[in-house]
Amino acid sequence: MSTSNTWASYWTRIIPAWSVCGIAILLVCSFLVQPYGKGEPGRRHGAATAWQFVLGFYTVALHILSILFPARVCYALGHVIKEIKENAALANDRRYVSNIQTVETEKGTTPAPLFVILLPAYKEDMGTLEETLRVLASHAQARHCYHIYLAMEEKEEKSAMKAQTLIDTFRRCFYRMSFTIHPLGIPGEAQGKSSNESWAAKQACMDYSEELEKQNVIITTMDADTHLSPRYFQQVARMHFDFPETRDTTMYVPPLVFDRNLHRVPLPVRTADLMWAGAGISSLYSGSLVCIPTSVYSLPMTLVEQVGGWDTGPGAIGEDLHMYIKCFFALSGNLDVKVVWAAASHCNVASDMRGIAGYMDGLSARYKQALRHMWGTLDTGYAIRECVKMVRRHRRATHMPSDLPLSAPKYVCDGIKVVRQQLLTTRSANWTAFYTSSGLHKSLVPRFPITDTETAPPKPIHVWNMMVLFLRLFEAHFLPIHLSVILTTSSIFMLFTPTFLVPEFLRAALDFAGWCRLGGWLLMMGYFWRYEQYHRLCVGLRQEEMRKAGLLEDMLANDGFCFSTYLHRAGALDAALFPLGGFIFGAIPALQAVLSHIFTDRLTYVVSLKPQQLAMRSWESITP
Repeated sequence: MSTSNTWASYWTRIIPAWSVCGIAILLVCSFLVQPYGKGEPGRRHGAATAWQFVLGFYTVALHILSILFPARVCYALGHVIKEIKENAALANDRRYVSNIQTVETEKGTTPAPLFVILLPAYKEDMGTLEETLRVLASHAQARHCYHIYLAMEEKEEKSAMKAQTLIDTFRRCFYRMSFTIHPLGIPGEAQGKSSNESWAAKQACMDYSEELEKQNVIITTMDADTHLSPRYFQQVARMHFDFPETRDTTMYVPPLVFDRNLHRVPLPVRTADLMWAGAGISSLYSGSLVCIPTSVYSLPMTLVEQVGGWDTGPGAIGEDLHMYIKCFFALSGNLDVKVVWAAASHCNVASDMRGIAGYMDGLSARYKQALRHMWGTLDTGYAIRECVKMVRRHRRATHMPSDLPLSAPKYVCDGIKVVRQQLLTTRSANWTAFYTSSGLHKSLVPRFPITDTETAPPKPIHVWNMMVLFLRLFEAHFLPIHLSVILTTSSIFMLFTPTFLVPEFLRAALDFAGWCRLGGWLLMMGYFWRYEQYHRLCVGLRQEEMRKAGLLEDMLANDGFCFSTYLHRAGALDAALFPLGGFIFGAIPALQAVLSHIFTDRLTYVVSLKPQQLAMRSWESITP
């Protein structure tokens, strides 16, 4: 990488840190340099200074966003509940459930669509993996179209033996099972889920290298403790066939639900995860074109190839958002996202220790997970860099061959050999070799011709989607920090400053912010109330699926269901104290992350603590 690109990467990655420094300067100038405005100290307030005007307007803007977010979450959650109910009812209608089709290739008959399921398994508990595979194996379509890839790590001792044991146990339950071992010491790579998925995806692309196969392969990535409903894959399959014109540019995203061990985690952890689920749900409403995935998502193999697979550098630690951004800008903002109305079941981060030690260990584990999540603020800089590349690509479009879409990466343009050579030398060596052997360029040509001699015109930059994406990034990476810092400092200022000395404009802005916080708190109460309905709906549906699969007894024994988010006498306390969880597991780790990015972009990847699962009672009941 050239020196200029290195510096551009550095200065864009620390934009959130620069914003914190800007807020600090603004607060110092507003509250310390001229705290009483332009008036005389000790007498009466004067007109607000320019710094105080800026602070007042920005505070009001932040608090308006803080109201719009929970309002959007409540609206989205109502829509999610309605759609899940309707799709669950239709799933019982045999006419509605898509049958698995087949296509003839040079290798023989292949199911369509074929689901390649990547299951990262670095230092994961064997019981957790067994339970996740057992849930997948209970799906009626598993034997016909699920190819499971256990994505193991060389760093984990005996990982190959662990994977082979799982394959020997489950191989007859799926269409195919494979495992990959991600090697250590690859230059430029950072340990984490993204690197693991990238390695497994390369193997999958080589296993299904025929063009006809690729068109009907859908890659799903999930966490080791994720339980997916058969309705998830049924809906994805149906949408794959119902929308052939966009199947190569579509990402499939489900809502999340933490429904398994809420009763075994500290209250702040519980509320933080409920808010995390809400953040993912907030964009899953009718008319939303920017739906960012959280942990679980599916996308076609052709799209994976088009963008060059998952990134493996330290900036890709938040692989779900990072991959979304990568696909989003590769398609100039025209990435089509379809919501899958089948919630993905997750566990909260938990400790198996008991008592005060277990309580503190659970808080520590959740903070480490929050820091890893907030380390994803690196994606703000990544989005800016990708946006600049996209604009430059479109500006050069008139010089490109007419048979390439505007969304094609620069290195496939034969007409600009110098640029192509530079890009090939800077990209991952593994993906470069893979590109030359897999016919990657073929997947970049539009598949649906207008006539026999004319291909479909490329789509222009989707400006509205760009604006919405950057607003979502601001909400995720800037709003929690800025709001917490301004709220804390302004509260201290107002506590020690007589009201009559505060400039009228600044006091009015802070008063308005206080009412906004009250409105936001009430809206969040509404969210938690709606989430309880959503939670019960998801648990009821999953419980019925497990009953039909013969797994209900084992799930109950393993704490596989938590039937309510409100526990015992705590009641609304779970919800009312959400600002505490948001501050501890949102603002503080976010501030730590963005300040750390000034010095490094690498974070040691630590696997989140999961509840230990009991040994399986019996496997014979569902083994074919």
